[in-house]
Amino acid sequence: MTSTNDSAGTPTMYPPAVSGEEQGGSAGTSTPTVSDTEFAAMTGEAMTAPTLRPPVSTETASEQGVTATWRNGVRIDALWSIDETRNAFVNVAGVGWRKIYNGRDGAYQALVTLASQARQTNRPVNLREEADGMIYEIYLW
Repeated sequence: MTSTNDSAGTPTMYPPAVSGEEQGGSAGTSTPTVSDTEFAAMTGEAMTAPTLRPPVSTETASEQGVTATWRNGVRIDALWSIDETRNAFVNVAGVGWRKIYNGRDGAYQALVTLASQARQTNRPVNLREEADGMIYEIYLW
């Protein structure tokens, strides 16, 4: 850890190789790079793709007004995070990697806590995914 003092003389800590300018308030932009094969090798189980495909429609997403997708009774089988501000992903079994909402610290912390508890206990969750691909709500039973 690198220790510096701010103008008030208060010590601050930064992770190695990260400058104070990089500590800004923007959310992280990295994504997980674990392939399905690597995931299967790490966990001993293969990730399966969905078997049902959405119906074919001539309407575009903007004409349909897609807002949110509720996924009920799904399991979270992996978590991924990196040393960046509010940047974590969950792997929803049968769906794939989804980013956790990163707009506010409190909401982000609560969602990560629920996701990790769901992963640790292997309990089913209900979650809401918006059109931007991020998870905004998690209900853990």
